[in-house]
Amino acid sequence: MVIDDEPDVHRATTFALAGVKILGRPLQFLHAYSAAEATLLLASEPDVAVVLLDVVMEREDAGLALVKTIRQDLRLAELRIILRTGQPGYAPEIETIHDFDINDYKTKSELTRTKLYATVTAAVRAYEQIRKLDQLAFYDRLCSLPNRNKFIDLSDERLLSGQFTSDVIAILDIDDFSEINDALGHQQGDRLLQAVAERLKLELGSDVILARLGGDTFGLMGDNCVLDPLTVLDLFRAPFKVQDDSMVVTATMGLTQELGPGIAGRDALKDANIALKLAKKNRRGGFVMFSAQMGADIRERVRLLQALRHAVESERLFVVYQPQVNLISGKLVGVEALIRWRNEDGSFVPPDRFIPLAEASGMIVAIGDWVLRVSCMELARLQALGLPDLRMSVNVSQIQFRHPGFLDKLRSALTDTGINPKCLELEITESVAMDDPDFMLETLHKVRKMDISIAIDDFGTGYSSLSHLRQLPIDRLKIDRAFVTELNSAVMGGHIASMVIELGRNLNLTVIAEGIEEEVQAQTLLKMGCHEGQGYLYAKPMVAPDLVKWIEARGNNSPA
Repeated sequence: MVIDDEPDVHRATTFALAGVKILGRPLQFLHAYSAAEATLLLASEPDVAVVLLDVVMEREDAGLALVKTIRQDLRLAELRIILRTGQPGYAPEIETIHDFDINDYKTKSELTRTKLYATVTAAVRAYEQIRKLDQLAFYDRLCSLPNRNKFIDLSDERLLSGQFTSDVIAILDIDDFSEINDALGHQQGDRLLQAVAERLKLELGSDVILARLGGDTFGLMGDNCVLDPLTVLDLFRAPFKVQDDSMVVTATMGLTQELGPGIAGRDALKDANIALKLAKKNRRGGFVMFSAQMGADIRERVRLLQALRHAVESERLFVVYQPQVNLISGKLVGVEALIRWRNEDGSFVPPDRFIPLAEASGMIVAIGDWVLRVSCMELARLQALGLPDLRMSVNVSQIQFRHPGFLDKLRSALTDTGINPKCLELEITESVAMDDPDFMLETLHKVRKMDISIAIDDFGTGYSSLSHLRQLPIDRLKIDRAFVTELNSAVMGGHIASMVIELGRNLNLTVIAEGIEEEVQAQTLLKMGCHEGQGYLYAKPMVAPDLVKWIEARGNNSPA
């Protein structure tokens, strides 16, 4: 584009560069005779590669002011700028050349045909190189879409304009895409992504900003009527034609309408991702709209996670022990090790708040190993006090149980403390026992070969396969406290407790009930055939020194 207020300059430039080809393509010319005209023209023609710009036009600073407009308002970062002037005294400062990425500065008198050709050629080549780098940095080559970085830039521009008050930002994720890659290969998976991108572009139209954020995830921004999640997800009902295959896939969406003042594209994308995670957790093929409460929940989780890390480092976690008794004799038969977290101010964080967080973060492996070792050490001390047959029950999470080093940690705890393995019991939940049956069966058999007993905790709350349960090398079923609480009410808790006890009897397993708080509950369980229990009726969980005092006070030095 030639921008100059002198018509002769336009004619001379066009004549000098007539017929010239750069990178195999002929030059095309656009002409503007003022900075104002150039601004309008550049706004409608964003693919201009080079401008030859006069410094002094309708005003003395018109050219330099236009440079600022090009870079700051029109945001044409790739466009190459060559300043020309017939008045050397108006040369830009070095700082201006640097700040606004001015390619070159020439006086009109020194721009002969040869020098003009060389200058323009260098500028066009620089433009092409920048375009290539821009494509690599901001565009996804597979789907021919903007990438995450470009999506954030485009959404920022749209948000800053303030014109699209009914917009939403959404993240769309193809369900089970990794399985498609595994089954059909990555090439076919790539073709599916291309087919999805084409359908979204075709159906949603040019008013929607569409990008591939990475993997099987797409970003969308547009009016909430166009990006109605039910409408978008409905686009996945028809099969996708991928070469000779007809593929049916579903997608899940997370969306946010929280796009008020001060919200940046990156933050909105983060909110949509929070909603997406919740949507995938709830039900694939659906959607969730972000709410401010979700953001607060996430921030609280992050705060709690950081506090948990600090608690581990500062040894704010500790183990308590709840006695387990024979319901007939009342004698002590075992203790269950339970983890607790006490803050520096003396307040406690409930286990149901921090244990799921520890599991989600992977910290449960180290925490669980520590609890196991501390419990074994305490068992050794209790046995030395005259309780050689006392049983120590330790809870093991799914993540800890499946960790490759778990069995080695278990052996190490036994060896280092010298306890009798027959006195150690590992408690796993019903859901853990039913997950990946082959792996669980193999690992549980390895545990049993160490002479360690195994209990199924919270039994009755999951969906056990009885045929699979019969195969597991377990010793004990534990009735969940919820069913114990309902024992003497009209609800189903009592029936379930009775069925668990009967099942245990048929499988030759001991049954223990937790959460016993009233004598009537203990008597009901005893009549049903349950002979072991724990709960506040007998003792609250207590630290090791208090447990020793409790045992001594009862004169209960011999487990039944």
